[in-house]
Amino acid sequence: MSTIQQLINSVDRWYHNSSTDTDKVAWFNEAQDELSPYFGTIVEDDTLTTVANQDSYTLPTGLADVSQIIALGVATEAAPTIRYNYIKFDIITRDDYPESANVYFQTVDSTGIKKLVIQPEPSTSGYPIRIRYRKALTPLSSTLLTASPDFDSRFHNILVFYCCHAIAAYGDSPDALQADMFMQKYESAIEALWHFQLRNESKSPTKARDNKHWHKNRGYAGN
Repeated sequence: MSTIQQLINSVDRWYHNSSTDTDKVAWFNEAQDELSPYFGTIVEDDTLTTVANQDSYTLPTGLADVSQIIALGVATEAAPTIRYNYIKFDIITRDDYPESANVYFQTVDSTGIKKLVIQPEPSTSGYPIRIRYRKALTPLSSTLLTASPDFDSRFHNILVFYCCHAIAAYGDSPDALQADMFMQKYESAIEALWHFQLRNESKSPTKARDNKHWHKNRGYAGN
């Protein structure tokens, strides 16, 4: 596991420079912002509960935009005990859904606050809304150099290469050739992370699980 200080030391070894630690950590965070939508930690939140006849809800802490959502379900009872006690809702744009569909989308109020909207609006209060989403990577700080990025440590060099690219491109002594070289290393490291993630997903494919509701009106064949 690489600490922020170790990453800064790596930057200095790869590309000797006079940039401050604060600038380097800021560039680390720029790289993390690019990684977050694809490699952020997947978490599950059920802090929101339905309110009868209300379709608009404040996003839970950690969720900045509905585009981060991977799956959303509304419970069919107040204290669900299994995952099948939820109704799946699908994301759509607000103008293209049929009234009978279970959907969600995002609105922004007059003050700029984003809201989660679910349709049809619930008829009962107190039922959990379970949201599975990809949480943004935790921002790094130049005042806490012993901390570590919260993604796989084997790929922390992604931040180093991005930072070296930024220093070469925008630092005190710009060098286009070095900037391009570090950008290529950055992109290659991201590609390696993609391959790593895809290999892990292929090793643990999602399998259909038996659900008594699937037996209605048809046979069931699955693992």
